[in-house]
Amino acid sequence: MTDLRTALEGHDETLEWRDFTADPPKNRAATDVALTQTRFNLLYDYSYEKAQGTHHGYRVDHVNVQVILDRSKMWAASSGRTPGILRHEQGHFDIVALTARDLYNELTGWDSSDPPRRFRKDTDLKSAVDRLRRQALRFVEFVAPPGGAAGIYDTQTDHGRKTAAQDKWNEALAAARLNKVTLKTALSGLGVGAPP
Repeated sequence: MTDLRTALEGHDETLEWRDFTADPPKNRAATDVALTQTRFNLLYDYSYEKAQGTHHGYRVDHVNVQVILDRSKMWAASSGRTPGILRHEQGHFDIVALTARDLYNELTGWDSSDPPRRFRKDTDLKSAVDRLRRQALRFVEFVAPPGGAAGIYDTQTDHGRKTAAQDKWNEALAAARLNKVTLKTALSGLGVGAPP
């Protein structure tokens, strides 16, 4: 028995300017007006199922994904505290949060898939989970890398300054959240494919 509970936590935050508690860096570019820092942690447990037939083997038992907003590293210049920039920064959070949600759904769905996903060795299960985690991190790095580097999201929206492009991203992110489609599916209409 384990103390780990299956849960997806912190993925539905709505940003406010008070979340941006750090001071803007003195050496920032004039066009850099805000920075959102978000990451996710994945914890899981597994067990061996002795079912008859083909449904025996190691299975994911509990999955816990936590989306963490690191407010102590988030900053916004006073000139950038506009509703449009806040929506853009919400997009940075949503990209990480929705990727984490999709990872959670994938892993918790293994048990209910037909047939249920089982592994002959525990090392095979660990490798499969780690591969999915790395793919999720690579996707976030490709779309909206943490730390202020420009990914596809910032490039297409010019850090939120291209309102038409930002509106398309906002719609795609809302579709992923409201329609419960994967983020990759929702972003496919924006020309966002798989990371190189």
